[in-house]
Amino acid sequence: MSDSDYYCVVLAGGFGTRLWPLSRKGLPKQFLDFNGDGTTLLKTTVARMSKIVPKENIIVSTNLDFYEDVLTQLPDLDPLQILREPAMKGTAPSIMLAAYHIRDINPNASVVVVPSDLVIMDEEPYEKTICDGLDFVSRNDGLLTVGIRPTRPETRFGYIQADDTQVDGMNKVRAFTEKPEEEFAKVFVESGEFFWNSGILMWNVNSFIGIAGECLPDLEAQFNVIYDSTHNRDARRSLLYSVYEAFPRISIDYAVLEKSDKVYMTTGNFHWNDIESWDLLYDYCRKDENGNVTGTGNSQTYNCKGNMVLCNNGKKLIVADGLENYLVVETEDVLVICPRNKEVDFKKYLNDARVRFGERYS
Repeated sequence: MSDSDYYCVVLAGGFGTRLWPLSRKGLPKQFLDFNGDGTTLLKTTVARMSKIVPKENIIVSTNLDFYEDVLTQLPDLDPLQILREPAMKGTAPSIMLAAYHIRDINPNASVVVVPSDLVIMDEEPYEKTICDGLDFVSRNDGLLTVGIRPTRPETRFGYIQADDTQVDGMNKVRAFTEKPEEEFAKVFVESGEFFWNSGILMWNVNSFIGIAGECLPDLEAQFNVIYDSTHNRDARRSLLYSVYEAFPRISIDYAVLEKSDKVYMTTGNFHWNDIESWDLLYDYCRKDENGNVTGTGNSQTYNCKGNMVLCNNGKKLIVADGLENYLVVETEDVLVICPRNKEVDFKKYLNDARVRFGERYS
């Protein structure tokens, strides 16, 4: 299989409410410049994947509402490389849509699916992991995940339990566990059998459609109709828009990976982080000599250590004195001041605001 048969799907359709109030319905985290240097998680992801697969083989899957944002951030991408989901229905429908779309272009394609909000620090071992994985799925009937050896009992990540059984050097997956309680996370880490679920998935288009179809026969039937060879692009789009809203909202992990016996795992020996919360974002951002993050907006800090002080409206100066390990975030309509730690529940803040004020601050 040549490199021309390698494709990448970048998932860029989520809202990222855990980084509220910067990440909003109108402009979620993958489009934000957290370091104030013009880079975004989406731009960085596409640039990283361009070193592995031909740039023309990168497909960005996003919500219909974010189509213009993707075009603006990635002007070198052909608009046909942006796959627009008519509604947010989770990763299972969106990845199935991408699989049918790519198979229509290249029926021999092997694909890596990556979230747009991952932070990868060691690019050389990352590239090797992806290239080896694409080679594996091009020769084997199965789905390949990437597991990260855990460094702590993290409760915000999903876990993969690896089996000793191997196929072509890749371990079979025994089980998936979604965001366990801390006591279970400790057991997982101590056992040595569990890995963080990186969210990276690889497959050959024909294998994936066959396996996903066994788990989601109703969706397979709908996509088979949409991608019937007699339909042109406009007819397909019309059919897709007419049925997509009725699709179930379901993740690929729950719908397919947890149910199939053809799932394998390779270990990613690179520094990986999933920007799931403000304290995880803190690790990603550039800091001053006192460990303060002040990448966006104008701010002045005095006697401060380990804080994130961010303003994205460009109109106000934030002055902080005597704070340690705090988060100060200001937008046009929301100001949040709270400790910077994983115990802070931003989804609760947002849900409470919705109860009191409707969608005004979403």
